[in-house]
Amino acid sequence: MGMPSKRPDLQDLLDNILRLRRAERSADAHLQPEIASARALLEEIAGSTVRPAEAARSLGISHASLNRWLDSGEIATVLTPHGRREIPLSELVELVEEVEQARAAGARRPLARVIHERQRRAEEAVDLKRLLPRRRPRSHRVPELQALAYHRLVAERLDEQMVGEARRRLRRRAEEGRIHPHWADEWERILAMPPPEIANEISADTKRARELRQTSPFAGMLTEQERRRLVRAVEERASG
Repeated sequence: MGMPSKRPDLQDLLDNILRLRRAERSADAHLQPEIASARALLEEIAGSTVRPAEAARSLGISHASLNRWLDSGEIATVLTPHGRREIPLSELVELVEEVEQARAAGARRPLARVIHERQRRAEEAVDLKRLLPRRRPRSHRVPELQALAYHRLVAERLDEQMVGEARRRLRRRAEEGRIHPHWADEWERILAMPPPEIANEISADTKRARELRQTSPFAGMLTEQERRRLVRAVEERASG
């Protein structure tokens, strides 16, 4: 009888995911899909979410310090089917990379610097005068306007790497049965377009686009600070 396989250490997986992310950004275009596929495999092994204790170790801070950031809502979390609060792997990977950069720049509290810098960028990025039309008929509900503004901000930044990530997310959701086949087909067709055409599709103010955005593979591509600032700004405008 063979020995049971040992689960790879999360920190080792994160280190290799980050190396592949850096390699993907600097590689020639024809190599990027292969590197992205290798990264996606490691992310699948690591799992979609990470427990706070493991995340704190990866960030180089105490569990108590991380919990304070989680309680403040500055770091994205999800509830697992077992009711546990965990951090999306994609969020942790982004944070670890930014924390490493802040630490290399000499920050004494690198995670705090990252969060504060994210807050500053969110204030600059979320401009409803730019992202949303003037006041529309009451057929636009607040969540629909929030989704529209969110995707218009994504559309402003859209590039091949973001599109590739959306394709991988869509494929995983389809394999796991977490999206209706009709919408999976619609998104697959859209994601086969060049980025400028995809940007037009996801930021359109039409009934079909509103329906599409309910199953969007671009969810989670803004920072938590941008998402929260955007949600709050739309709510304030709606109540004003």
